[in-house]
Amino acid sequence: MARQEVALIFNLLQDVNILRGLAYLLRRETDADIHLLVTAAFLKRDTRAIWQPELTQLARDTNADIHVIAADSDTQAALQGRGGVIVAASESDLNAHRETSAIFLSAPGSFIKVTLQHGLECVGFRQSREHVIGHGRDIGFHADVVCSWLPQGQLTATRVSERSKIVVTGPSTLLYQPRMHPDHPPLSGGVVCENLHSVRLAATGNHKASFMDIFFEFCAQMDSAQKHVTLRPHPGGQYMLKNNIALPHNILLNNLPMYDVNLRGYQYGISAPSTVVFDMVLAGIPVGVWGDPDGIMDTGNYRGLTEISKAEDWIAFERESRENPAGILLRQNRYLDALDMHTDPQDVYRRYTRLFQNLLGTAARTTAQQAPPPIPSPQPKRVLFIANDMLATLQLSFLKPLAMLMERGDITCDTLTEIDITDAFAKKRLSDAAGEWFYKKIVDHKPDLILCCRYSGPHVDHIISAARKMNIPLVFHIDDDLMNIPLEVGERKFKAHNDPQRLKTVSTLLREATMIYCSTFALRQRLRHQGVQTPIFYGDIYCSSRIHRIAQPGLVRKVGYMGTSSHANDFDMILPEIAQYLDRNQGVIFELFGLNAIPDALRRFGDRVQMVPSVSNYAEFLKALADRHWDIGICPLAHTPFNAVKANTKWVEYTACGMATIATKGLVYDTCAAEGRGLLVTQGEWGKALQALTDDADLRYRMALQAQIHLLLTHSESRLTAQVLNAFARAKTLFDEQSAASMLPSKQKWAEFSIES
Repeated sequence: MARQEVALIFNLLQDVNILRGLAYLLRRETDADIHLLVTAAFLKRDTRAIWQPELTQLARDTNADIHVIAADSDTQAALQGRGGVIVAASESDLNAHRETSAIFLSAPGSFIKVTLQHGLECVGFRQSREHVIGHGRDIGFHADVVCSWLPQGQLTATRVSERSKIVVTGPSTLLYQPRMHPDHPPLSGGVVCENLHSVRLAATGNHKASFMDIFFEFCAQMDSAQKHVTLRPHPGGQYMLKNNIALPHNILLNNLPMYDVNLRGYQYGISAPSTVVFDMVLAGIPVGVWGDPDGIMDTGNYRGLTEISKAEDWIAFERESRENPAGILLRQNRYLDALDMHTDPQDVYRRYTRLFQNLLGTAARTTAQQAPPPIPSPQPKRVLFIANDMLATLQLSFLKPLAMLMERGDITCDTLTEIDITDAFAKKRLSDAAGEWFYKKIVDHKPDLILCCRYSGPHVDHIISAARKMNIPLVFHIDDDLMNIPLEVGERKFKAHNDPQRLKTVSTLLREATMIYCSTFALRQRLRHQGVQTPIFYGDIYCSSRIHRIAQPGLVRKVGYMGTSSHANDFDMILPEIAQYLDRNQGVIFELFGLNAIPDALRRFGDRVQMVPSVSNYAEFLKALADRHWDIGICPLAHTPFNAVKANTKWVEYTACGMATIATKGLVYDTCAAEGRGLLVTQGEWGKALQALTDDADLRYRMALQAQIHLLLTHSESRLTAQVLNAFARAKTLFDEQSAASMLPSKQKWAEFSIES
């Protein structure tokens, strides 16, 4: 039977509250692999960087992976070859849900699509008059199954044609027990929830102005009685915060996710019509439903609860919540009974468990019957990578992004290295016998495509001969200007790379490969200026990563630099500024990850400068880097022609491990570290930049979070996987075109191209 898969879509910020409990249920009650599909719109909406850490923690807790969806191709890359259930917390055929609808429409047919009701007054389920004015009545779903909180008799806005999809489950928000967050504000008095962005407060007049006037008058009355009022902004709207509205001094702000809010601890709750009213009713506290003083706004879906309007109503309600809460709670219990909703958490848990176990069983049978091809033609099924060794480049650029496809059996990746030749022939590794052995090894792998990753070893002629004999593409992947390695990388590496035989291998591959796959556009330009005529593919990203450690608030305790001995020249140029910074900040530790020795300029700091040994396995390296808990990572680069074509790998790795980044301005980091995602500096500004982030802990924290959001959006693992598959497909297309053109009397000049992954 096919493997079970569940994909959960996060598009609106409030989707986290709706899907979070379901994700934990699926981990406990099913064997499904869980995928979190996070839209680019979600990340842009998370302007305060509240929700990205929540999703990262959810992924860790449920062993889920995260895919950022910015285009239909991202959905296809994440779900191609899979089958199971895909779930949306907010979906309909309205434009407001277009991102979620696009995912449903581009998902493979092997997925059963499920939509969850996400609020008491939810479009397509049970709308208010303001919803009808704002969105109309005729609202449908792209889903196959629609999970409802209420029985069909209560679904006043559901199309007749959609009713066959309805399964009554109850609210998914009952699938988790609220927790008490350590940053919860004091529980003093009541809580007022604002949802001023909602169509409810705008469709029939400017009710938000009326609400705010009354709210401020109420706060003033509470202040005169020396009482606090807690304000909870809507998780998506954040109206008062986004508009920088000055709040009374007796306001306590609670901007935590709903599952972190201790609603039961408040004396009372007040809100305009919103699902939070229902949440507070379930929490068992007295609830006042606000309506505008003119009685225009539709509050009918909350009829039976305590309705309040003017400030004197609020004051009377606050008093009644203290003196006679039992009377209010009795009315609320009658209201719940009239809804006929499943509100027992154990009952709701059983309903969702039974539904998804059944859906996953059906999906697995359907997927097995359909057996859709996971990778469309002309993708290779077997790829042979040839490299000097198990290089970090090979691991991060290919083996890591293709790991999931290899695990599923969609593609087979073999590796052959120069070390293998040396192990087999030792000092005779350059002999004809070694070359024949190497040729046979290549052919025996029976690849559909050969990719030489930075290869500069011997027997390049045998690689080319094998590719021609098997009639397959040969790709040369290059991430440095290997024909012009400078002395600054160190004398040993300089001599090795500039060995005439190695330069001959590189130049041969640049000339004879079917296609060159460049790490950056700048490197592609460099090769063109050097006269390379072979077709060149370059992608938008070179390195990808998921989040390995969420950025943490707090003072700067650790600063670090990660590099190898070949980058010593880059680091040496800022040593005086590092030393001055350490002199000024006695409580800061500085770590060097991967260097061979502590520079003389830093030895006087003793234990405050520490060495971290290098780690060759890339996955273990990232884990080790995250475990260092650096607050700031530095990326110095000398302005040299060699560095001008490098990739932004350090920024990706620092960001994935929760650090704020300081990087050299004018080179590869200018885009990724712009707009508050890092500090870009020139020579002489390193100490100032380090001090600025040390003095302003909030700036450093927000910078690291903003960088992590950008990382998820632009450097996701699924995006690099799609880019690599793009490169393979382009190489196959070029190979077919070159084969067809080989009969022409002269060699065809190939057009240049670029691919956006």
